[in-house]
Amino acid sequence: MTNFPTVSRCVALVLALGACASAHASIITDWSFGSVAAVAPDNNPAPTTGTGSASSLGMTNNYTYTKGSTSGTGSVTLDDITNDSVSGTSNGSTLGNGDVWRIRGQPGGTNANGWNTAAPQYSQGAEFDVSTAGYTNVGLSFNWAATTQGVANMQVQYTTNGTTWNNIGSVLTATIDNNTIGTAGSGFATDTVDFSAVNGVSNDALFGVRLVSAYNSTIGTYASATSVLSGTPTAINNNSGNWRIADVQIDGTAIAPVPLPASAWLMLSGLGGLVTLRRRKRPVTVTAS
Repeated sequence: MTNFPTVSRCVALVLALGACASAHASIITDWSFGSVAAVAPDNNPAPTTGTGSASSLGMTNNYTYTKGSTSGTGSVTLDDITNDSVSGTSNGSTLGNGDVWRIRGQPGGTNANGWNTAAPQYSQGAEFDVSTAGYTNVGLSFNWAATTQGVANMQVQYTTNGTTWNNIGSVLTATIDNNTIGTAGSGFATDTVDFSAVNGVSNDALFGVRLVSAYNSTIGTYASATSVLSGTPTAINNNSGNWRIADVQIDGTAIAPVPLPASAWLMLSGLGGLVTLRRRKRPVTVTAS
């Protein structure tokens, strides 16, 4: 006799197998600043592909600057999408029109930029928040450069809960952008981070990354890009310098259903037939009138 509950469990198992993941690489979210119009200010640029949020960090402050600051007003954030010398492509995105996201800020009442040696390590830079729900094997790539007095070193951080930030990878060193429109600079560095082995990053609605300033290991404070590349690190001047980000992309492997193989459908058909046959063989109870 066919056991109906057992048949039901078999059908459920086959259907579950049909829901197994089929992997394919996908862009989750991309900020291709080279494909948007120059805007000033722009402290929270929208992504060009996918959904997510971007914001600058640490530019609103009350630090002391070489050029001074207006007492009590501190710094206002004046990041922008600006024309630059970067060209070419990155991750399939066109960078040829020369627009980048410039992270700088500006103390109230002066022309100084918001980067400062008094800022705690990892407190200044940019944050990108992107849900990885439905994705695994998450990766990050980005293009960036500093101006000559920009902070030379960067640390990449990530979060899986929106509040706790963890360092990943080694401290990075910037290339220098010459800050001259229409003139070829030394190029933008391309850096990548693989999160595929990091617990909690896959299928995470609260995932985010930060690109933040790091102390130079030689002098124990923020060093200027030009001094580090010359081999003699010295502190930033608390007066000028910024980071320019040309492209930020977060990608992953999408999880999607796969069709059942023909053999599985045959098995379902056979199991269904057994269920029907069992129902037909049920005895008929006759009630005497």
